[in-house]
Amino acid sequence: MKHCKKRLRSVEVLHYSNSNELPDTWNNFLPERHFLQSEHLKVTEQSSIPDLSFIYLLVVEDGVPKLAAGFQILQLKANHVNSKMVQPIQHFGWKMYTTVVRPKLLIGGHLFRHDVRSLYFSNDLSDFNAYKLYHKAIDLALSHTCASAVLIKDMPEPLAKYFTNYQPQYMMLRNDISMEMVIDSDWQSIDDYETALKHKYAQRFRKIRAPWEQLSIKEFDVEDTEQHSSAIYDLYTQVTEHQQVRIGLLSEDFIPQLKKAYPEQLKVWGIYSEGELIGFFSAWLKENAFDMFYIGFDYEKNRTYSLYFNILFFAIEQSIKHKKPKLILGRTALDAKARIGCKPNYLSTFLYIRNRFIRQRVVQAQKNTSDKEGAWESRHPFGKQNKK
Repeated sequence: MKHCKKRLRSVEVLHYSNSNELPDTWNNFLPERHFLQSEHLKVTEQSSIPDLSFIYLLVVEDGVPKLAAGFQILQLKANHVNSKMVQPIQHFGWKMYTTVVRPKLLIGGHLFRHDVRSLYFSNDLSDFNAYKLYHKAIDLALSHTCASAVLIKDMPEPLAKYFTNYQPQYMMLRNDISMEMVIDSDWQSIDDYETALKHKYAQRFRKIRAPWEQLSIKEFDVEDTEQHSSAIYDLYTQVTEHQQVRIGLLSEDFIPQLKKAYPEQLKVWGIYSEGELIGFFSAWLKENAFDMFYIGFDYEKNRTYSLYFNILFFAIEQSIKHKKPKLILGRTALDAKARIGCKPNYLSTFLYIRNRFIRQRVVQAQKNTSDKEGAWESRHPFGKQNKK
């Protein structure tokens, strides 16, 4: 009598701390232009972002690569919470915690970009098996880095349901939303966008837009971006000074390095008042989207020129100019972006905190979020004929 035996597969998880260590097997496994290709990973590594390190994992089954995942490790510091925007006792507690415990946050994905994917798995894997291998990779990364928590950004939808059902300690973050706008194919200029607005929103657009006409806008090339790197960083910093929590901070080299690596895909503009750089705007030109990236502006000048809203309108204008069917404005300032016509794209981002007491506190905080958190969803700036 023959007995059928199911052969046990041998699974190995290989890990690397920088792109120079990655073997040829890694790049050969990935699609040609995938973000996890070592040449793309190196760009972020060379940007010298403070408090950030890296770990890359290759899951091999019976000697065959099946899954590649990129992680970033952020050393949490006191300055990641704005001392000017919390109670002194709260900031003191946070400072003591980060000084004594020295917690690390493991990020599955890219902390400073939402337009790339840091996970790839073989086409012959089922979604469930991909989930199992990814979870194994996360566990190894947590163990190797001694991280206190893991944040999985923009979890692929086929895997999200498995983390929800099989890993209840992974909480899906509420209101993780990308604000996006469908660009009407009939629009030829920003004037057509104005025409599509309801009367009160069109009036508001004209009022905000008027001072913009007094400013000069210059598109930066690689040399310009490098030349103005310090000013760009200072303007970015002014924005971060108005944020209560800053999970990671850019370096001065980050945007210039990206512009150098992707001169055609990454667009950068300078905003000038009487020869003085008072703001900047950057965006990715994707095949089917105009994707706003980092911005920065002088907050004193913002009062005079409504720089923030004018940058949003400029993004619409450039989307039309570049004939992109969609504008992506990202995760922040939901109400402001709803006012100009964006709608939410709900994302799947998961957080797992290893300390169960802290995890329970965060879960409770999620439950206690105000019922008014979605008030911005009542904004409908377009007329009936232009609802997208």
